[in-house]
Amino acid sequence: MPLSVFGKVLGSSGRHTQVILIASMAVTLATTLVAAQKLIDRANIATLHEHATRILVRAVDIADQTDLILQKARSLDTVPCSAADLDQLRLLSFHSRFVRDVARLEKGAIACSAAWGSLSTPFALPAPHHAIAPFRFWRDIISTPIGEVQSDMTAHGAMAVVTAPGAFDGVGFADPAIKTLVLSRDGAYVFRSFGDGERLLKAFREKSLDALHKYAIALCHASRSICVVQSSPRSPLWAQSWGLLAALGFLGIFAGAGIGLTVSGYFARRSAMAVQFKRAIDREAIRVMYQPIRMLEDRRLVGVEALARWSDADGKNIPPDQFIALAEQMGWLDALTRSVLRSTFRDLGDRLRSEQSFYVSVNVASEEITNRHFRDYLGELCREHRIPASRVALEVTERSTADYVDLGHAFQALRDAGHMVMIDDFGTGYSNFAYLAALPLDAIKMDRAFTNAIGTESLASEVIPGIMSIASALKVQLIVEGIETEAQEQLLKTLHPQARGQGWLYGRPATAADLTTV
Repeated sequence: MPLSVFGKVLGSSGRHTQVILIASMAVTLATTLVAAQKLIDRANIATLHEHATRILVRAVDIADQTDLILQKARSLDTVPCSAADLDQLRLLSFHSRFVRDVARLEKGAIACSAAWGSLSTPFALPAPHHAIAPFRFWRDIISTPIGEVQSDMTAHGAMAVVTAPGAFDGVGFADPAIKTLVLSRDGAYVFRSFGDGERLLKAFREKSLDALHKYAIALCHASRSICVVQSSPRSPLWAQSWGLLAALGFLGIFAGAGIGLTVSGYFARRSAMAVQFKRAIDREAIRVMYQPIRMLEDRRLVGVEALARWSDADGKNIPPDQFIALAEQMGWLDALTRSVLRSTFRDLGDRLRSEQSFYVSVNVASEEITNRHFRDYLGELCREHRIPASRVALEVTERSTADYVDLGHAFQALRDAGHMVMIDDFGTGYSNFAYLAALPLDAIKMDRAFTNAIGTESLASEVIPGIMSIASALKVQLIVEGIETEAQEQLLKTLHPQARGQGWLYGRPATAADLTTV
């Protein structure tokens, strides 16, 4: 009952009772809030300590595997950068999911590596950012010729190990407000940071974490010079109270009315494209185009890739990267993928049922691949259209952030059902040998950035044989994207005649009706 109404019930004779009641409620409420805040504080500290412990264990595992691989690489009895040497380096890379590459250095540059092969022009490196004898360290450097991924690197003598950018995946960075530093015991060098940790680093070096605030802890390994420092903002009680949020929301209805009228026009304009896009998904108005995939050796058509296309109400073509990003942001990616699948099965159903060597590949997000409901839906759709699962391939970008264990289980489930599974844009993401070797794959698709570099002075063109060696080592099919000239085709065919190709030389995206039959 509201206090004003309660006061009317008491009447004038009960005013003192009302004051006492209000005071009692206030004291009780304050006491309860203080006790609740203390419980929240204790829980947060326990969570922070558990989180830091997991990170420290992972950091030590990464360091141990790096040291072991460096030791084995330095003891190899092979001619540096020879074919036999590169095979041994790749074998070492296969044994650690925390390592992206193993490289040989020559005068401050990468001369060859497990991932990129032997480089005619060594890839120059900046000066090391730190040294703890006998090791040298680099942080967040470009260690690939195509310059797309930043990685950490550790060197001992002429050998170097590149840490996989996703080496710390799966240790539970659930709260972006938590700041984390993985650093040397003396604080002189930060191996890895998550969030803006400048104040945290300063406090650790000055041994004044307590002065920073009560939610800051430091854990160090007993024998290694590795520490983890973490801090998180205080979690006030109001952030936990739905009642207060509801009250603020109620107040905001009135206080924010004027502001709402002002900004509503902006949000209406901003949401117009989203409304149109969702309507297009719901009405099956997303167009699907198909780009041919051919054998390099004879240009025989073996399949197509399904590509979503969309135009807004004004007939303007919206680039896929824009509307796919919108679908991710709005949570419509699953609906979009299902719409593309339905259209694809309608368009190509007859061909997929009749031609045993013909398949269609569809791009799918890792979140969908690992979702059992999506896999069940795909199976039901294949049965409904009487299309063999072997005619439907799923492509997942190498930049996928899904845990490789979950992704591996999902890949295996799809392959058990008969589908082909591929890694898209290979060479530009975070995958290392161990990651790929642990995944049950049918093919990798070499990113067009490497194809575009053929015939140029870019080092990216020199690592193509290395990618082809990776495909051979993994015993998977290689599909080369972005083939536009006969010169590119001729070189690729010479290097890997069993590969498949995709690009404008072999056909631009077309409707199912216009798709060539040969």
